[in-house]
Amino acid sequence: MKHIYLLRHAKSEWDEPYQTDEERGLAERGKKQTKALRSFLHDYEIDVDLAFVSPAERTKRTYQALRKEILRLPKPDFKEAIYEAEEDDLLFLLHGVPDSVRSVMIVGHNPGLESFANAALYGAPDPSRFHKFPTASFLGLTCDKDSWKELTWGSCLLNVFWIPGRLGKE
Repeated sequence: MKHIYLLRHAKSEWDEPYQTDEERGLAERGKKQTKALRSFLHDYEIDVDLAFVSPAERTKRTYQALRKEILRLPKPDFKEAIYEAEEDDLLFLLHGVPDSVRSVMIVGHNPGLESFANAALYGAPDPSRFHKFPTASFLGLTCDKDSWKELTWGSCLLNVFWIPGRLGKE
């Protein structure tokens, strides 16, 4: 059995001028979201063997804020491919995970995470089925496979879907 955890970065900063989109950090609301997310994940008792994290500043800061207090989270493996990943890119990434790894967390962005969740659960990246993956959302999937290479669209079950409470306007 394999476990996949998808985590969208917390709300990013838009008020400061940045050279690139990748440089944007977390807004104040994003920092509040990470506190709520830490509390949820602490209670959920998440167990992650491997964490793939987009190298964008907002994903790094989201993961670092969680790892600071949840010691069971592994050191991040930064993957450039996650930044603008589509669902097939994320599936390809997971197909390369060693079979000895039970659980993987991907910390990334929309629309890739949302499309991946739809395809993993329903067999296609149909946004009409699973259409809301707001900032700082966490989704847990289970796949009854022995090898990551066996992971296919529609082969996962939903275990948990957590959305932070309204912490200011969307």
